[in-house]
Amino acid sequence: MAATRGTPALEHRSVRLSWMGAITIVGTVVGLIVGRGIFVAAHRPLSWAAAAVVAAVLLDPLVDHLARHIGRPVAVLLVFVGIGALSVGTTYMVFDGVDEALGRLETEAPAAARSVEERTDRLGELARDGNLEVRITDAVEAVRDRATGGADVLRSTAGTAPTYFVSAILTVFLMTYGPRIASAAAAQDRDTARRRRVTDIVEHAVNRSRRAIVLTIAVSVAYGVAVAGLAAVLDLPAPSALGFSVGVLSLLPHVGVVLGATPLLLLAVGGEPGNIAVAVVVLILALQITDSLVIRAFVSRRSLNIGLLAPWVVALLGYAVYGIGAAAYGLAVAVFALAVLDRLGELTLAEESAEALSDVG
Repeated sequence: MAATRGTPALEHRSVRLSWMGAITIVGTVVGLIVGRGIFVAAHRPLSWAAAAVVAAVLLDPLVDHLARHIGRPVAVLLVFVGIGALSVGTTYMVFDGVDEALGRLETEAPAAARSVEERTDRLGELARDGNLEVRITDAVEAVRDRATGGADVLRSTAGTAPTYFVSAILTVFLMTYGPRIASAAAAQDRDTARRRRVTDIVEHAVNRSRRAIVLTIAVSVAYGVAVAGLAAVLDLPAPSALGFSVGVLSLLPHVGVVLGATPLLLLAVGGEPGNIAVAVVVLILALQITDSLVIRAFVSRRSLNIGLLAPWVVALLGYAVYGIGAAAYGLAVAVFALAVLDRLGELTLAEESAEALSDVG
């Protein structure tokens, strides 16, 4: 059909991919595949490097403070030995407490199941029909076989000592030469204004993120010690493990305390009198509310506002990919990224305010 007068006829044009575009697409795909392979093959040394960077940034102020009194080499050695002993000791206490609690459970759980089977009511009849004592005994034995005791922790720590030694060497290297390397990298930019801007952003981000991480860890340690003490007073099994659970999960804002205290709440509700169980529930809820409304606000005023979404997403993805280590160091990197964005927003707002004042003038 001919085109109507004044209306251009439709032209069908075939879109052809140029040879340069094809090479670019193929090269990009190959590069992504190779990059993924390199990352998967080198994820262990890369994780060492990431851990060393985070540790160097966090520990450098403590080493500097001690170095004023005892010298830097001794300060570095003292800090690393102290942190290593604290980490191994805490892990040993947690797993040894779990092992002790399982030993106690092996005796008490079958006895409790037997007492239920001896009842003459409907519940006892159901327990006998379901072989409750046998099932409870098998379940406890299965958990016992998979649990790790304190001695196993010491053996595994000795086996991974070379890894920690390499990470410690990298950390010491970064603490010694890291500022010099960073300064040399910044000096490669010949634009003085841009170099100053980047330096300002990085310095503020490092200081704020470090302050936020240190304060959050201090608060989580306080929560863990308090909950462990409460569990010990109530004579609950594995108080160190219960405190460790609260301390670790309280790093996640707004619901972490309640999630970490779930084993404590279950043990208190199931084994304590009604008034004590209610008091424990109220105490944990009050601690969570105080953490969300008071403690988090204090940390935000002293460092930066971390929020809820980023810690949860990063922690879940990191744990799903490479375990608890990736979750921990991923959180540290995410906090640094938030600090960078926070500083960028401040500088942008200051520049816009300055431009507005200059326009008015």
